Amino acid sequence: MNNKILFMIYNGEIKFLNNTTMDHREWYLSLGGDINNYDNVIRGYVINNNLIFFKANLSYDQEVIDMARKCAPAMKQQLNNPNLRVWCGISPGMNGASWEPILELKENELTGFSINIQEETKKHQMKSQQGEKELSPILEFKNNYEDPKFIKFATVFTSIILVLTILSKIYLYTIEKLNFTSRWSILLVISQIVLLIITLVGYNKKLNSSKYFGLASSIALIFMFELPDIIIGIINLFFTIDQGYILKILDIGKSGVTKISKK
Repeated sequence: MNNKILFMIYNGEIKFLNNTTMDHREWYLSLGGDINNYDNVIRGYVINNNLIFFKANLSYDQEVIDMARKCAPAMKQQLNNPNLRVWCGISPGMNGASWEPILELKENELTGFSINIQEETKKHQMKSQQGEKELSPILEFKNNYEDPKFIKFATVFTSIILVLTILSKIYLYTIEKLNFTSRWSILLVISQIVLLIITLVGYNKKLNSSKYFGLASSIALIFMFELPDIIIGIINLFFTIDQGYILKILDIGKSGVTKISKK
């Protein structure tokens, strides 16, 4: 299936991806998605003037149908193509035959969304018509602070970072690289530990502001200008921005261990 646009319903948002070599799974993981929930994620293609929704194995169920009815009108607007035909499910072609969509939803079956997706679509169209250039934020945080799975992972991850930070200070003090007679060193050490603790508490309370404390603790670690702290700070910084970076590294690591164990 060439010349297609990928889309996905992720964290209550309609996301599009085109001109890419990634498949849905790779894209989902890059967004920080939980691989255990991937089969339940509603996604699809925009191809040959068709808007096709499906789940795992290109299949569909009532949830896919309901989501297609809600999302399709907004997606047609976003894609500036009101003539898109809406489908659910794909039947894989056998022996080289083309893949065909299965269930078509007629125009009168498309109910549309009752949430803010349509409003955002209208804002986007108005800006485009006025010739305004949309600017992306310099630093975009992608973690979902309402997701219980993220909170659980973030709590464990930040606890490990806190322990590593303390062990790093012990190591640096042992090799006489940490000078507690310096006010600057004392301030950095205290700020690192306090900020990490505040971040940990913030994650547990599902506070969106946790990302700023996580960012501040990462900067404080890097500003120690000692290799162990710089490494810890960079890792924490990537996680604070998007847990997908860490999950991807872990996924690669697991794959490597699996390959080694099979040899």
